[in-house]
Amino acid sequence: MRLRLCPAMPRIPSMKLPPFLLPSLAVACSAGLLLSGCEKVKPYLETVKNALDRETAAEAAARQPINEADIPPPPAPVKMEPVINKEARVSVLGYHDFTDGSSTNDMILNIEDFRRQMQAIRDAGLPVISMRQFLDWKQAKADIPAESILITIDDGWKATHTLAMGVLKEFEYPYTVFLYKDYVDIGGRSLTYEEIRELAANGATLSSHSLSHQNMARRDGRSEAAYDAWLRAELEDSYRFLEEHFGDTGAVIKTFAFPYGIYSDRALELAENFGYEACFTVNGQKTGWDTDNMQVGRYVIHGTTLANFEPALNFGGGSVTSAGRKLLTESTSETGEEQPPLVTVQPSASSVLGNRLPLIEIDLSRLDGVDPASLTLRVTGFGLVPHRFDPATGLVTYQIPQRIRIGTCGVQLSFRHAGSSDNEVIGWSFEIDPAAEYLSSDVTAPGKNDPLPSTAQDS
Repeated sequence: MRLRLCPAMPRIPSMKLPPFLLPSLAVACSAGLLLSGCEKVKPYLETVKNALDRETAAEAAARQPINEADIPPPPAPVKMEPVINKEARVSVLGYHDFTDGSSTNDMILNIEDFRRQMQAIRDAGLPVISMRQFLDWKQAKADIPAESILITIDDGWKATHTLAMGVLKEFEYPYTVFLYKDYVDIGGRSLTYEEIRELAANGATLSSHSLSHQNMARRDGRSEAAYDAWLRAELEDSYRFLEEHFGDTGAVIKTFAFPYGIYSDRALELAENFGYEACFTVNGQKTGWDTDNMQVGRYVIHGTTLANFEPALNFGGGSVTSAGRKLLTESTSETGEEQPPLVTVQPSASSVLGNRLPLIEIDLSRLDGVDPASLTLRVTGFGLVPHRFDPATGLVTYQIPQRIRIGTCGVQLSFRHAGSSDNEVIGWSFEIDPAAEYLSSDVTAPGKNDPLPSTAQDS
């Protein structure tokens, strides 16, 4: 706006003033000019007044309240369907009882063997999923890793609480305990109500294993109607028992494990009609997305022979061998001297990194006759990767090319050397803390494998 209210006044430079200053400016100018006696100012004042009146009217129109009914509703949010990996597979492990000594009962596993098996799962880079995650995947509600482990424990033995719970808590693995009503809180080696509640508070979900733990395919002279009534009680009342006593924990999930893994077609039908989300057998097989939810197989782990464990971990491409695990562990010489592992790795097993672009490094220099042609390297999320091997240093290396987006990264190396007739398979895993990447640009440097400080790991 350019103002020249009196011919005698110098021209005011062009400027853009906020509308709210214009009335004040006009009043000030008017008062000053009128007091000065300038008669020629009146036409200019009329012009300014008219302009201000027009601007004020426009502002008033702009300040009219908005009718909310005239505002169009926001567009409905687009519902994104989860992407489900229908090629994923799950190994369901089945355990029973545990001991800190020895036993000739194949259903009782030494707790140190159990701990070693949990470590082997971690070393193989296999994530352990919860029953809820498993069911959500089967129902196309959420995805799971391509190869996963589900841990289940049957019956309700006290050692599930006194021994197994501590190991599972140590590894932070979720698990499901299948309970049968007639063996809950009856004394001896049975779990008490309070111990079951402690299990639920420490990573366990609770599911049904029937009322009486009898063979559900045997009719024992019952009529068809009596057999149906008995099956319904075993299936339905056992679940209602869990809901009544433990429903407030939020840990009860509607799944069922057939006693001895035995069932009839009628038992399957009634279980499905009652609404069980899944039923479990003892058939050792991987579970796929299209596996019948009422007949999910499990690998029952034997206590004396440790049978079924290694096949359960084998998803193809070789499973971690017993000899391979020994290569990564310290040993003691005949003279009692501590010996370092024959194979060392970086990042080290179970370490926590802030860097999502680490360098994978396996040192095979202490092994003789490593066959370069036999080397294959797999990394979780990347599959088979193009490693480098330097015969002079014995180092196998692979630089992660893209930031790791999962919490646990597993590495598996298969190779042959002069001391082995078949391929050895070693495996281990390390953790990634993605939040630590924002603490310092230094930790994100490719190939940097330093573990986080203890304060960062504990946060």
